[in-house]
Amino acid sequence: MTDDILREDREGIIILTLNRAAKRNAMTIAMRQAIFDAVDDLRDDPELKVLLLRSNSPFFTAGIDIVEHVQHFPNTRTMQVFRRDYRRNIHRFFDEMEMIEKPVVMAINGPCLGIGLEMAGAVDFRLASTEARFGLPEVDLGMIAGSGGTSRLVRLIGVGWTKWLGMAGEPMDAQTALTAGLVQAVYQPEAFEDQVWAFCQRLAAKDADAVGVAKLAIDLCKDLDRQGGRTVERLANTPLSLRDNSARIANRLKTGGKK
Repeated sequence: MTDDILREDREGIIILTLNRAAKRNAMTIAMRQAIFDAVDDLRDDPELKVLLLRSNSPFFTAGIDIVEHVQHFPNTRTMQVFRRDYRRNIHRFFDEMEMIEKPVVMAINGPCLGIGLEMAGAVDFRLASTEARFGLPEVDLGMIAGSGGTSRLVRLIGVGWTKWLGMAGEPMDAQTALTAGLVQAVYQPEAFEDQVWAFCQRLAAKDADAVGVAKLAIDLCKDLDRQGGRTVERLANTPLSLRDNSARIANRLKTGGKK
């Protein structure tokens, strides 16, 4: 683990904090590896329920550390080697985060650019401070956002907003991100940390099987027609409904449905 990213496991929640304020939390290879390791732990340890990604800095992240990236992955590679490295080092990183059957939350307290926004497309929940803003500067570097900033964002917020970010290179503030569907909630800075933590606690307290199946079913249904989606619902819900849920139902009735 590098000091540029801090980890704490608390109440079944892995808390990863980007901690490279001097470089605006530009993402290094070591930082990405720490996140990848946490995703592995979340997947394999039944005591771990949620992964929370947050930042100590006014910047969530300025994107990838370009200096390190160019040094480590020179442009002298062949196109075939480039594509291989891209898959191994970037695409697989976010694919695993997207596919894990547990919730991943991003708490975005400031600017979230480049690979940070692409990572946001791979997580389940994006909670923003009013200070958050989003952008894909890759087009200004003569490239496209190729680590999910094109393929994931267009499915998340549609063609128009993805072109706004990825083609025009225009920024997006927190309220616009909420309207576009990029984030699910926006909080005032003074309440942000408490609201994020309370949300993660609620997630961690939910039935792990139901949460995992819900994630799989929702992600599958978005690619199916209506009839196919209904079939997925029946298949997914049959084993969950036929198990003994009496304790869960009794607790729900006792609390009156309160969170």
